[in-house]
Amino acid sequence: MNDNRTYTIFPSDLDLAAAFKKTETELSRQGFKENPNDVRDIYYSVRLQPQRSLGANVYSEFLETLEDYPSPESISIHSHWTKRDSTICLSISVRKSEIEVNIAGNRSDVLALHSTLQEVFHASNPEPDRSPLLSKYNLKKTVFLAHRFDELGMSLAANLRRFLQHLGFTVVEGEGYESRSIPEKIADRIRSQDILVLLVTSGDSTWILSEAAFAKALGKYIVAIVQEDASPNMGIIGADFEHISFPKDSVEKAFTDLLFALPT
Repeated sequence: MNDNRTYTIFPSDLDLAAAFKKTETELSRQGFKENPNDVRDIYYSVRLQPQRSLGANVYSEFLETLEDYPSPESISIHSHWTKRDSTICLSISVRKSEIEVNIAGNRSDVLALHSTLQEVFHASNPEPDRSPLLSKYNLKKTVFLAHRFDELGMSLAANLRRFLQHLGFTVVEGEGYESRSIPEKIADRIRSQDILVLLVTSGDSTWILSEAAFAKALGKYIVAIVQEDASPNMGIIGADFEHISFPKDSVEKAFTDLLFALPT
């Protein structure tokens, strides 16, 4: 098993000499001894500055180097440790912004040592974002463009569609219908796109708001571009979406804000 982990949170004043000494102690406690005879890619490197680095041949010499130079720019080691018939390869890189630990060997040894070293280096990572909102940074550039199918809606939608296509988006649209229920063909188009852009102009917007509500239920990313004199009931889709307004007949005024609302 090979398990590589990178940590971005650790003390800025971490005592590196003490941490690597404790690493050796923990390896010994688990029954491992350094195997300097296995010379495959073994190295111990301590970079003091961009133009100077020091190397060591064995772990003890590496520890002595750290004691002499406790605040290096970076550290990079690759070593081999054995116990009975088991061997692990241990690589640790320490840089100003992160610590990377790679361990290869028996699964149980690898997992146990990773857990130990995380404690030794007081290392962790930020908690993942658990927000239910869909991030615009992990979306495919596919858009369902919802709009009214009267003369104004069609005209502004054509300008908006050309702008989105110029940015590299694939754009599909629905079609005018009078019922509140969404035809299956339109539902399939919304399902297939990651983003719904809602172009709201004056007039009855019941069906396009229904399309937005359907998209929201699917977890789609929604951007509403609303004409200033339009008064749609946006409550049907809540408040968790990007909202951009534009003056009557000039949807182009929304394009700058739209650039920041969409993945590019």
